[in-house]
Amino acid sequence: MGYGFIWDIDGVVMDSPHEAAWRETASKPPWSVSLSTDFYLRHVASRPRYEGAHNILLLQGVYDKLGAKTEEERKRLLERFATEKNNMIRDLIRRGKFKIFRDAVTLLLRAKRVEIPQACASASKNATDMLRMVDRERILRELGTDYGVLSPGQTLYDVFNVDACGLDLGGKTGILRHAADQLRAKFPEAEFFVVFEDSPSGLAAAKSLGFYAVGVHRIGSVEALRDAGADIIVDRLDELNPESLLREIEAKNRESKTN
Repeated sequence: MGYGFIWDIDGVVMDSPHEAAWRETASKPPWSVSLSTDFYLRHVASRPRYEGAHNILLLQGVYDKLGAKTEEERKRLLERFATEKNNMIRDLIRRGKFKIFRDAVTLLLRAKRVEIPQACASASKNATDMLRMVDRERILRELGTDYGVLSPGQTLYDVFNVDACGLDLGGKTGILRHAADQLRAKFPEAEFFVVFEDSPSGLAAAKSLGFYAVGVHRIGSVEALRDAGADIIVDRLDELNPESLLREIEAKNRESKTN
């Protein structure tokens, strides 16, 4: 059986400014609400921009506070809020206000070295831009090696065989399904997929598709990742060896078939 890796980007591979952009936008008038990290992970992370924006405005009572009684009034507020957040994050990204998670990039490069097909599959439409901003020289500076998989001028984006970021496919489940389909099309031997996610909603989407789900604990509750169905939960991805991880998954699959 062949395997493919599918990676969430925001919160797993990069410490992107998404949460900061949502939080700062929401705190400004006329929205004037405070977002906790737990709220962000449960209702905004790994969701399309308008879905995340709607969850904030609805669950934080902003629609009601601003007197939006009709569907049309809500749509106008939603569009304004989502646009303000997008303008803010684009500015932060242009200014390089994000960092890479060294442990995730290490595992990405190790998997590339042993030729495991990989897809980036973030709900964020800005994920691709951030990946393209991390060039080989920065990786060499921050990690000390690129494991021999990047050529001069290449970026972290070139590690991936499939780009499924920012697609409007009905949420994270659709994005993960599309990533798997594209990997299968390019690599017919890829029959089973391992998804790396930091949000409960992303993990639940992976499990709904029958994928193996690695919960990456960056912030928030370990219990929330476990409740979402994570097969394993890790604090550091560089503690995983891609080949031994796949052997462990194969062993579990064989065990489940015999029971």
